[in-house]
Amino acid sequence: MQKTKCYLAALVSGVLLVIGILAGCGQSKKDDHLTVYLWENRLMKNIAPYIHEQFPDQDIEFIIGNNDTDLYSYFKEHGELPDIMTVRRFSGTDAQDLQPYLMDFASYDVVSKYYSYAVEYYKDTDNEIQWLPICALPQTIIANKTLFDQYGIKVPENYEEYVQVCQQFYDKGIKPYSMNLAEDWANQEIIQAAAIGEFTSLAGVDWRNKAETSAGEIKFDDVLWKRIFSETSQFLKDSHFSKEDINVNVNTGTQMFVEGKSAMFHGQPRDMQKFQEQMDAELIRIPYFSQTSDSSFVYMFPSLNIAFNKELEKNQEKLDTALDVLDCMISEQGQKLIADGSGVISFNTDVPSMMQNVPGLEEEIKDTSIYIRYSAQKSFDASLEAVHGLLSGKMDEMQAYNAFRSAMNSKDSKEKSTVNFENEYSISLNDKSGRDAASSILTTIREENDAQLALTPYYYYTSSIYKGECTRSRVGLMTAKNSDTPLYLVKLNGEQVYELVKKYLTEADENFYVTTKYELPIASGMKIIVKNEENGFSLKDITINDKKIDTEKEYSILLTDTTKSILKKFNPKCAIEQIGDTTLSSAWIAAMSNGQQPSAPEDYIEVEK
Repeated sequence: MQKTKCYLAALVSGVLLVIGILAGCGQSKKDDHLTVYLWENRLMKNIAPYIHEQFPDQDIEFIIGNNDTDLYSYFKEHGELPDIMTVRRFSGTDAQDLQPYLMDFASYDVVSKYYSYAVEYYKDTDNEIQWLPICALPQTIIANKTLFDQYGIKVPENYEEYVQVCQQFYDKGIKPYSMNLAEDWANQEIIQAAAIGEFTSLAGVDWRNKAETSAGEIKFDDVLWKRIFSETSQFLKDSHFSKEDINVNVNTGTQMFVEGKSAMFHGQPRDMQKFQEQMDAELIRIPYFSQTSDSSFVYMFPSLNIAFNKELEKNQEKLDTALDVLDCMISEQGQKLIADGSGVISFNTDVPSMMQNVPGLEEEIKDTSIYIRYSAQKSFDASLEAVHGLLSGKMDEMQAYNAFRSAMNSKDSKEKSTVNFENEYSISLNDKSGRDAASSILTTIREENDAQLALTPYYYYTSSIYKGECTRSRVGLMTAKNSDTPLYLVKLNGEQVYELVKKYLTEADENFYVTTKYELPIASGMKIIVKNEENGFSLKDITINDKKIDTEKEYSILLTDTTKSILKKFNPKCAIEQIGDTTLSSAWIAAMSNGQQPSAPEDYIEVEK
């Protein structure tokens, strides 16, 4: 991964931005290791091991965050901004309060390695680039070509033909296009994809640039946005969507497509791969067509956006490590891992596109007809309200536009605090390699569910518990909502508990296992004593109330998806009970919603050298 000095400096700048964000947390504790926040659990299982493999001697801690820049604002307010942070849902307006604390990539050559279209929306009013997209995933229409051929229907090549196709399938009793319009992000996609010609026009690009950098109310070009909602309404009608589609979730929409009851669905490359495995049919991708020209575009969104803590520029060693991390992420292999496979759109001129052999999108890929979605946090709820209004018949085009505009510029009501934390517990490792905040959260949940023991991965816990008043939404940010997991209860004897912890340390997941002290599990109700081996950790003992665990005694133990999966591998017949619809996040939020104090952290782990 050798780079020119100029490129390396640029890359360092970019990495510094990301690291600066995470570094604040480490620096407040005078810790020189690099902290990298990844926005979802899947990244922990693919890109983190790859980076560790490339830089085995670097002290790097990966923590799961949330797909919300408010998490980093929360850290910033408490002087613990991490070194590197990532999110998928991002817009410049959502991260404005972080601007003084982030590194500017524009002063580094790394930006020159990006295609210009990829960074045009990332410049702020000072022409600084504090966030960079790593790579992109296409979100396209997926068509059952076998069904098209069966009925002699031609795959559309422009909007007029798309309308004809939808009518032909509708006349034959087949739903033309099933879409999960119960989800906010699908409604957002509908608006931008239906009027993609408007969003990619000069007027659309100009509005987008102003919206991304707006410090106050977002100004709307009425002429432009009336056209956008006119085209959105037309697309809904042409696709034969109705008010019944408001309740179609991803499972229902997918099932209709897989069973051949709809001719088209939408999704990413991995979705198409999954469909292909389930269907005895030829599938192809269809781009979104402009209603005002013969142009068509690949609608896409970055797999992650990354920023560095500005403080990294004060520590060359950490900056160098951060640049190494960024270098890994923007490499071809790094992008494949981040995007979870092939079908990746690279933003970097020195990494070829991984969108070869994509039937239906050849011309768009060749011409770089790419549209990066607009994803301000408020745009998701605003889109859902407007599209549902159109589909239900409660709104006409003008009313839907007004509702969208009002929602985008609505004032955030001051959220009331739900709990006043009397103590502060850190998410960072303590002197025994435990995490006090994670321990407090898990013990609280364990006690609420009357379990004697609990065992979970560390990566479900994102934030310290800070002393003082805290709102419900901030309480929710303390666990990884984007990687949330159901909770399970099972009864095991002490010998089985020992085997479960032992297996967790050595073979928790085929893509993830414990290799560093940062990855040790969170336990509650018991203390696990582990030995630091050359290639990981081994279990030495388990104690309960300072006594060796009774191998014959039965214990109730709380588990999450990962620990349940490990248990099933060596004890497939054990009876595991899922705790209703409760998840780790919902259980924690519910426990704190009553204003009660969380349980004190436990002395749950000890690492012997």
